[in-house]
Amino acid sequence: MKALGHIRYFTFCLPLILLFLDFSCSKDEDEKVPDQLLEHDYAGTMTVRYTNVYPEWDETASMEVEIDKEMGLINFEGTTLNYSGEIIFNNDSKIVRSGSWKIDPVGRLEKDRGVITIPVDAGVTVINDIQKVYARNNEGEWQLMNETPFDSEPNSDLVFGLAEAETGGSVVSAESEAGSIIWTLYLTVDID
Repeated sequence: MKALGHIRYFTFCLPLILLFLDFSCSKDEDEKVPDQLLEHDYAGTMTVRYTNVYPEWDETASMEVEIDKEMGLINFEGTTLNYSGEIIFNNDSKIVRSGSWKIDPVGRLEKDRGVITIPVDAGVTVINDIQKVYARNNEGEWQLMNETPFDSEPNSDLVFGLAEAETGGSVVSAESEAGSIIWTLYLTVDID
């Protein structure tokens, strides 16, 4: 009698187990195949222009970009942006600031209501951004009076439009009284 109960239980549970396994395997296969959002491969550049008012500089860096339509992968070349500026007051004091950004972007493709966007984390790391204040000593030489590090990283969360990137460039900018940071993505269809 006990054996008959086990057989009924097994007969009832076996189809449920098989259905569950079939559903979970189908789901895994679907997740492995990404949606193909693009009709073409793309190549281009992403540029960043960093301006500062006090002290003044205007620097630009550029990196190569490739987008593979089959896999939907975006490959960014990393780069470094160097900047420096100096301002002198009454010939007896000055401010000097310099530093660099190490830029290692990562991005992906997204489609919402038929519009393809390219969210990018620019991956900016600030390196040795230091402002120094000097004054002339009695011998007329510059003497360091103060040193202030600037290690706060700029907002690196960018969202570009694919259509705009193809037609003149997609721009993401942040401006303030102190200066501006302008990111631009330029893409063209890669026919290779």
